[in-house]
Amino acid sequence: MQRQSATQTMVRMLFLCLVFSCSLASAGGNENGDQDQVARDMIRVLNAYVVYKMGQYESAFEQYLELAEEGSRQGMLNVANMYAQGQGVEQNQEKAFQWYLRAADSGDSISMVEVAMAYEEGRGTVLDKNEALRWYRRAAEAGNSDARWRLGKSLYDEGRMAEGLCLIRLAAVDGGQPSAQQFLSALGPGTGPENKLPRSRCLPSGS
Repeated sequence: MQRQSATQTMVRMLFLCLVFSCSLASAGGNENGDQDQVARDMIRVLNAYVVYKMGQYESAFEQYLELAEEGSRQGMLNVANMYAQGQGVEQNQEKAFQWYLRAADSGDSISMVEVAMAYEEGRGTVLDKNEALRWYRRAAEAGNSDARWRLGKSLYDEGRMAEGLCLIRLAAVDGGQPSAQQFLSALGPGTGPENKLPRSRCLPSGS
């Protein structure tokens, strides 16, 4: 009960901060209409998250689905996650993939990685290594450190060691990606993050 009470207190504080932000945006006039809508959407996402953390998965799913259908990236990602895990809805990897893909197409880099992994594993879609690499690359270009690690490791294993190490270093330095850091440490001196190459050399244009 104490943990739940502390969580509820924190959520109330976050909620009040968001309400205050929303009020400021509204006070600014019509030019801040977009900011006002963003603040309202954040409040709705937070509310869905609170419901989810309370274990009310069906209600959380409904709230996330409503947001997703309105174009919210967070809504799409969470709907996909809940389909994938079977929380609040019957588990369905195909529907999970479809929502990950929609979120990825809207620019969400976490969803891009999920799409890549789905293609890599044939989970909810066809097995397609080339598509997996394409999505890892797209997520890497968006700055996702997990994608940089996965793409870098794939290139390294293919024998494209310079390109692979460059991406792995980016993942380790910029994103603090644990697997990338451990990989570089295992390689020994001269391959660590301190020897990072220019960014322009890290993202290959071809597969």
